[in-house]
Formats: sequence, structure tokens, C-alpha cells
Amino acid sequence: MQVDPKTREAIEDIIRRREGIASMQAQIKEDIQAVVESLGVKAAYLHRIITLVEKERAKGDILSGEREIIEAAEDMVPVADEREESLATA
Repeated sequence: MQVDPKTREAIEDIIRRREGIASMQAQIKEDIQAVVESLGVKAAYLHRIITLVEKERAKGDILSGEREIIEAAEDMVPVADEREESLATA
């Protein structure tokens, strides 16, 4: 098979870009490991955080929806505590 210089250059460019991607992926793995160790969490937890942030950036309002659920739960906690206190005094 004969490869003209332009095609050869394109193939070599693809190879260089693939090598660059592999290098970036290795660096990302190292960075993730460093953050996991720094936070003292599992990698899956960090991936969940990253995924939520990426969704927020891509689609918007993902994290605000999560915040609403957390706030609703927080609003319910004092009510549950007040019920326990009223039951204890009854």
C-alpha cells in the first residue's frame, strides 16, 4: 500500500494526539488519586462529585435540584426533633 506524504502526516498526527491523550489520562488518574487521598474518601465518591459538577455545567440546575432535596431534608429534621421532644415530655 502506498501512502502519500499528506496521508502519512495525517496518520502521524493521529498517533501524536493519541499519545497526548494517553498522557493526559494518566495525569488525570494521578490527580484523582491525590485528591482522594487528600479528602480521605473513596474514588467513587469523588467521581460522583465530578459527575454532578459536569452535569451542572452541561445542563444546568442539576446541583440546585440536589440542594432543594437537601434543604427539604434539613427543614424536616427540626420537626422530627420537636416531635421526639414532645413525645418524651408527654
